[in-house]
Amino acid sequence: MEPRFPGEPLGLIAGGGRLPRIVAETAMARGFTPIVVRIADAIDDDWDGFVGGYFAWGRTGDAVRFMKASGVSRVVTCGTVSRRPDFRSILPSFRTLIMLPTAFRVVRGGDDRLLRNVAAFLKAEGLEPVAVQDVAPQLLAPHGPIAGRRPEAAEDKALFLALRVAQTLGSLDVGQAVVASQERVIALEAAEGTRDMLHRVADLKTRGRIGRGERLVLVKAVKPQQDERFDLPSIGVSTIREAESAGIGAIGVTAGKSLIIDYEALVAAAGEAEIAVVGLAGGDVGQTAAAPHHSDALGEGSS
Repeated sequence: MEPRFPGEPLGLIAGGGRLPRIVAETAMARGFTPIVVRIADAIDDDWDGFVGGYFAWGRTGDAVRFMKASGVSRVVTCGTVSRRPDFRSILPSFRTLIMLPTAFRVVRGGDDRLLRNVAAFLKAEGLEPVAVQDVAPQLLAPHGPIAGRRPEAAEDKALFLALRVAQTLGSLDVGQAVVASQERVIALEAAEGTRDMLHRVADLKTRGRIGRGERLVLVKAVKPQQDERFDLPSIGVSTIREAESAGIGAIGVTAGKSLIIDYEALVAAAGEAEIAVVGLAGGDVGQTAAAPHHSDALGEGSS
């Protein structure tokens, strides 16, 4: 995606974490002027040098008005949001008060329904939702080995099992992540998120509920019905560290539909932790260790 004119304002609804900053810097390098609306987990993030500001949930209407007044017509949304907005427990601004009936409809249902509702809401406000990968395609995970060592045979079997389960889980709009061994499913992600799921796995391991011979893997897979403009599965250095603490030996993500954050740093972390990282396509089994990974698979700008 290119600017329609030099310096075109591009709205960025930024949650927490590194991803929004990477998207903003990539957009700027491509000739956009990022207009950054920080929400939720981004409350304390430093965005000095970028146009924008922080907007509490009660000022959602003000955030929309700010973007439109800044000339924004296209918007990308990314970053971590630990808690959903609870519009019943906030004191909204007048602009948000007008929008409350719509806001209540937006936050109902599972994550996938919520994201589709967000897209419909933005469109109704005259803002076109665009995907992270439209702005920064270099972040997409390639197929095959990505970082670290190659998966062992037992891990290959576990990756295939976890991928099948993750696809089923996603079809029910439950979660994106699964931990499995070559023998069984260990944990499923639901509302708690991947980090807390991995903490559960670490606790299970500490309590002896996971056998010493079980080779654990983590798979994060895009949901079959997912709107790919929002919330693609992603992994970064923090994922590697949390996986290592949980005893995970290999990580699989949906190739072409998952994001690799800070690629060079992830490669270094995976090598240090001796964790295999691979991009999976539907039906992959016994193939993840077939080829060496390429350090330039994601191109420049991903760190």
